Amino acid sequence: MTSEETKKRLSRILAMVPLASAPKGADVAELCRYLGCATDDLVRDVEALIMCGVPPYTPSDYAQAYVEDGRLHISFPAGFRRPVRVSAEEHAALQCALLQVVRAVGPAEARVAKSLMGKLAYTHGKKGLREKDVVDCSVQVKIPESKRVVMQKAIEDRKKLLMEYYSLRSGEVTERVVRPYALIARSRHWYLIAHDEKRGKAVPFRGDRIRRASTTAHSFQPPADFDAAKYLDGRMFFDAEPAMEVRVRFGPEYARFIAERFPPESLKRQKDGGAELALQTDSLKWAARWVMKQGPYATARAPTALRDEIVRTCDEILALYGPGGA
Repeated sequence: MTSEETKKRLSRILAMVPLASAPKGADVAELCRYLGCATDDLVRDVEALIMCGVPPYTPSDYAQAYVEDGRLHISFPAGFRRPVRVSAEEHAALQCALLQVVRAVGPAEARVAKSLMGKLAYTHGKKGLREKDVVDCSVQVKIPESKRVVMQKAIEDRKKLLMEYYSLRSGEVTERVVRPYALIARSRHWYLIAHDEKRGKAVPFRGDRIRRASTTAHSFQPPADFDAAKYLDGRMFFDAEPAMEVRVRFGPEYARFIAERFPPESLKRQKDGGAELALQTDSLKWAARWVMKQGPYATARAPTALRDEIVRTCDEILALYGPGGA
């Protein structure tokens, strides 16, 4: 493809994604008319899009697309939904680009651009925003109405929930029976605080990882001393205590980004400009997947079991895509 053709195709894909990833998807015929392309072009665009994924690139780590009743539906793995982290300079560039969009497009598109400008949030210290400062850019998260109604009613009626939940640690979707206590918002995410019958204790379930939830006929009585406030203050209560320390080395080209994301006490600077990060975790499988998501910039240093788990995961992926694989 020529450079101009590539630009047109990328523009179509970027315009297609928000429309087809809406809950009801997008009508294929209307989408083609809106994008100004033939159905075959749209199919090729979708085929290119579903090759986008996040490490470790197992089948569930790629964008998904399907057509049902003439409507295109697109969904993304949980890793795509994390807030974007940009520098102050990149934040300013985004705001300037959106401002130009507002000036150049029609009223409908301008409203979308203005909305995006309002959703780009940044914080800075008393000394003002510096170029090296970290800026968190994320859309204000709201609980989808379909989930909120089900969960809020279960909380009020004191009925147990049956739900499918994606665990970032294991990378798997599991079925859980929980006793829902409260819905809270923290750090631009919403959580369901619920007693997990499998673990035997109350834990926070991040809302965007709850795939499905339905009310059961079984009632429960919440504990008299339950206090949702403790999940809002200080450290978030996770579902397990750290059981091991893992150490990961990052090269000079990536060390500054890691330094922006983790506290100084967890980092050990290297003479070549790199950094070694010490993390506490309860899951070797989660640690392996996290290291692999950093791509060529990260090297697992310890423990040896972490390196072995990464090799094992790579072998599993190779079996899927290698000769004779799926």
